[in-house]
Amino acid sequence: MTAGTPVRPRGEGRGGFGAYQTRLWQQILLNLMRRGGARLQRLSPPSARRFGTWLGGVAFRGAGRKRRRAEGNLRLAYGDALSARERAHLVRRVFEHFGRSSVEFLRAPNLTPEVLEQAVTAEGWEHVEAARAQGRGVVLVTAHLGNWEVLGRWLASVKQVPLTVVAREPENPEFAGYVRTLRENSGFAVLNKGGSARELLRVLKRGEAICLLADQNSGDLFVPFFGVPAGTVAGPASLALHTGAALFFLYCVETEDGFRVVCSPPMDVTATGDHDADVRRIMTGVNVALESAVRQYPDQWLWLHDRWKSAFEEKNRAEAWPSDAGFERAYADWLSGHGRR
Repeated sequence: MTAGTPVRPRGEGRGGFGAYQTRLWQQILLNLMRRGGARLQRLSPPSARRFGTWLGGVAFRGAGRKRRRAEGNLRLAYGDALSARERAHLVRRVFEHFGRSSVEFLRAPNLTPEVLEQAVTAEGWEHVEAARAQGRGVVLVTAHLGNWEVLGRWLASVKQVPLTVVAREPENPEFAGYVRTLRENSGFAVLNKGGSARELLRVLKRGEAICLLADQNSGDLFVPFFGVPAGTVAGPASLALHTGAALFFLYCVETEDGFRVVCSPPMDVTATGDHDADVRRIMTGVNVALESAVRQYPDQWLWLHDRWKSAFEEKNRAEAWPSDAGFERAYADWLSGHGRR
C-alpha cells in the first residue's frame, strides 16, 4: 500500500472501539446523574465549572484515541503554526471544556428562563427576529462549539422560538432516553438525525425554526474547512432553497460569567437555477463562518470528532481532491491522528 492510498483506520465506525468509548463515557455521565443528580443541582455555578473541568481532565487522561484524533486534526488544520506542546495543551483544554459542558447539561433543570435571561448575552439576534417578523421559516445552523445545548434551551425558553432540533441519537440507549427527556423538557421538539425531511419542510413552511448541527463528517459534498476539503452536509442549504426560509449561522460560547450567543446576518440563499452550485456556495459560506468562530474559540470546538474522514476515503478522493494539490501532506497529518504515519 502506498503512502497516498486512503485507508480505513483501525477501530473506526459506529460499531468500533471509538463507539465503545463513546458509549462508556455516556454511561459514566448517566451514572453520575443517577447517583449524584441532587448534589449536581445544588452546586453553585463556579463549583459546577470546577467539577466539570476536573471531569474533563479525567477523560483526557483516559481517552488516548480521542487525544490522538484531536492532535491529528489540529495538525491538519493549523500545520506548523502550533507546536506539539501547544497542540497537547489545547487538546487538554478541549476535554476540560466538554467536561464543563457535560456537567452543565446534566444540571439543565437549573437553567430556568430566568437564569438563562441573566446568564446569556446575545449579539446579532435582531437578524433572526427580522426574519420571523416577516413570517418566514428559519434555518439555524450551529456546531459542536461552545454549549449548543444551552443554545437550544435559550432559543425555546427565553426567545420562545417554536423550534425543532435535529440531533443524533446517542450511542448508549439508556443515555439516549435520558437526553431526549432533558431536551424535550427544554421546550423544543427533537427529531433524530436521519429522520423525516418532510417533517422539517412542514416546520419551515409553518414559519417555525429548525436548528441543525452542521459540523460533522458527511459525504454529501466537499468544501474547504481550514483549507482542507471536508465532507459537509447539504441539508441546511437544500431546506432553505426549497422553502425560502432564512438561514443563519449562530453559536453559543462559554464565557467567564455565563454564555454568549453570536448570530450572523442572513446568508444569501437566492436560488440561481443551479441547485448543486447554490448548495455548494451556501455550505461553503457556512464553513467559512464556522472556521472563523473556531479560530476565535479553538478550545470550545469538538476537535475529537473525525471531521475530515470522508475526504480521505478512497471512494471520495476524485471528488474531494480533484487536483491532488496538498493531498499527501494533509493525508499524512490526518493519519497521525489515527496512530499511523
